[in-house]
Amino acid sequence: MTGTGGVTSAKPAGPLAPRNGRTTRTEPSRPVTGGVTRTEPSRPATGGVTRTEPSRPAVTRTGGGVTRTEFRTRRAEEAGRYLGDAYGLSLRLGAATDGPEYSLVRTDAGAFTDGVVSLPARIEFSTDEVTDLTVVAVSAGLFERTTAGVDERFTAGDVLLVRPGGRPCFARHTGTRCATVNLSAELLAEAAATANPRRPGVPRFTGTTASDPSLAVLWTRTRDFVAETLTTGVTSPLVLGQAGRLLAATALTVFPNTASAEGPLPADTRDATPGTLHRAIAFIDANADADISLADIAAAVHVTPRALQYAFRGHADTTPLSHLRRVRLARAHADLKAAGPGAGVTVAGVATRWGFAHQGRFAAAYRRMYGTSPGATLRG
Repeated sequence: MTGTGGVTSAKPAGPLAPRNGRTTRTEPSRPVTGGVTRTEPSRPATGGVTRTEPSRPAVTRTGGGVTRTEFRTRRAEEAGRYLGDAYGLSLRLGAATDGPEYSLVRTDAGAFTDGVVSLPARIEFSTDEVTDLTVVAVSAGLFERTTAGVDERFTAGDVLLVRPGGRPCFARHTGTRCATVNLSAELLAEAAATANPRRPGVPRFTGTTASDPSLAVLWTRTRDFVAETLTTGVTSPLVLGQAGRLLAATALTVFPNTASAEGPLPADTRDATPGTLHRAIAFIDANADADISLADIAAAVHVTPRALQYAFRGHADTTPLSHLRRVRLARAHADLKAAGPGAGVTVAGVATRWGFAHQGRFAAAYRRMYGTSPGATLRG
């Protein structure tokens, strides 16, 4: 299944946004009973007939443009309507009955969206031509698809692209649970420019499955890492920017595409000079608190990303992003040392500010660098 936010930032699912010309209402976040439909008692005004209210998605906005939407229902018709709207599909439930729980838990982080969907009954859907990219990792059940006359079957452990190359398809889910990731065109174009500056623009994916089984595992681990980051409630632009770029770069590694790496350009080696290194270090020092990428650093010093990598490797025995992480770690160290008693500063807050979402990894890197723990530095 795929989302509707590939070219622009994805919008919250279902009734949170207008779709197909139908204007719906944005409801404030409220406690719900797991999204399960609620049946009100009989009332005289309705002639004693019970009324079943539709399930409402539970919406949590954590700030920084991040929105988490959770929808659950045991009504097959309602599931079909909601999931169809959420993923932009023409969807039909085949012989589905009320009872099993359908669910969608989705986190919209702007440039990318992560979701987990559970489809206990058979669901069929068709798609129109689109160009947005959605990666699906199947963890249970069966996903069958027919595209351009080619039939495919996917089961637990398989990773695939949905609607690759903008081609329409017909598909069906049977008792499926899967994780979905939507990537914006902007993220993909940035990743492609970094991988291959000779082919700018949004890459075209030429295959629907991972080039190798080990790459399917790589995608699953990367997606799980990002999903774990999102569950912390982090909204730091530095953390979210890194997470989105990591997903896009991994997608280019896992699935065949037109941005596949080629040999170096003559300028890549010619521009890998000490001067390039020094200008890049100055840019990083001045912008370490901003959400900057490898492509941003290279553009600032007027070289290709590959030339920048060669300069750091050849003259500093490191990489541009490793140096950026080291600078941010030093800034975090300075903040911890400068924090006075009672100032309300926390290790978690300082780490997140400088782009470190996972406290355990931050603490380990901090100890390697400074020989002590972040907490000890904060306590003085």
